[in-house]
Amino acid sequence: MAAECAIDGCAVLAIGRCRECGRAFCMSHQAHNEVTGGGYAALCIQCLERRRRVRGRGDDRADAAAATERGWVTSGQAALDLYAAGIAPVSVVERRSRFVKQRFGRPREEIDEVEVGALWVIGRFEWTEMQEIPETREWTTGLLAQPSGGYPVSMVARAVARCKIVGGLAMLIRDAPYGDSFTQLERREIPRIAAAIRALIATSADYPAR
Repeated sequence: MAAECAIDGCAVLAIGRCRECGRAFCMSHQAHNEVTGGGYAALCIQCLERRRRVRGRGDDRADAAAATERGWVTSGQAALDLYAAGIAPVSVVERRSRFVKQRFGRPREEIDEVEVGALWVIGRFEWTEMQEIPETREWTTGLLAQPSGGYPVSMVARAVARCKIVGGLAMLIRDAPYGDSFTQLERREIPRIAAAIRALIATSADYPAR
């Protein structure tokens, strides 16, 4: 028999079970990542609210500092500061195939590498693949020089992307167009991402310290 949501006597068909309180929860009572909007696979909304209530004044100050860093990244100022420091981004390419007709024989497939943007590689950070069993692991991550729609963006997860570097060029790693996987950046990585960008800027001797 399928489990029912145990939050506030809801009894709607559950989609997960909270790892903190052990209760089943439905989609309406699922906790969500406030940065990416993605749902947590094993955390209910009441336990997320309880975490927030027990935070102290020091946590509030830390939150204010984190908000400042998030704004620096999401506004596009971090990218501008990298440019000002003279640090060039890496070109992002996509491989696109096409078939070319030949006079004799079958069409020949040609693969082109098309430049579609640029990014700065800032390190390895944790992303979680929201599958049936969520998996969190580190991915090489880059700050996009020009995200889709341009800056400012609504969240840090739209300013950064998973990538791999091949021959001095970057290739973005995307979820499969069809399937259940949705990969989201872990919220705790945001201060580390901002710190890594500042450290990269600090490597330029021509850029004044801040």
